[in-house]
Formats: sequence, structure tokens, C-alpha cells
Amino acid sequence: MPIRDAWYMRIVTDGLRTALDRYALMGERARLRDMGDEQLADIGLTRRDALNEARRSFWQGCRCR
Repeated sequence: MPIRDAWYMRIVTDGLRTALDRYALMGERARLRDMGDEQLADIGLTRRDALNEARRSFWQGCRCR
């Protein structure tokens, strides 16, 4: 049986995809935290909004698809 047909490959790929997505989300939140006030105003956020989002743990929330 080829490895791509193995039942566990779906579990492994879904888990890896989720882990990579959460890692990217952490990076986005860090960049949001480091933005200046003018940049935040451009996207309609306050400093408080940005810091609240940046403080969230990686497992909280998910990206819109």
C-alpha cells in the first residue's frame, strides 16, 4: 500500500496544517503588537485593540478562511 493511501496520513497532514497555521497566527499577532499608532489607525485599530489581540494565546481564535 502506498504511503499516501495510509489512513493516518490525513491525520498527520491536518495536524501539521493546523500547527503551521497557529504558528503563522502567532507571527501576525507579534507584528500587530509592533505596529505604530499610525499604521494601526490605517487598519482601524487602536493600540489597546492591538495589544489585546497580541496577548491572546496561539490556541485562541482561528483565521477566517
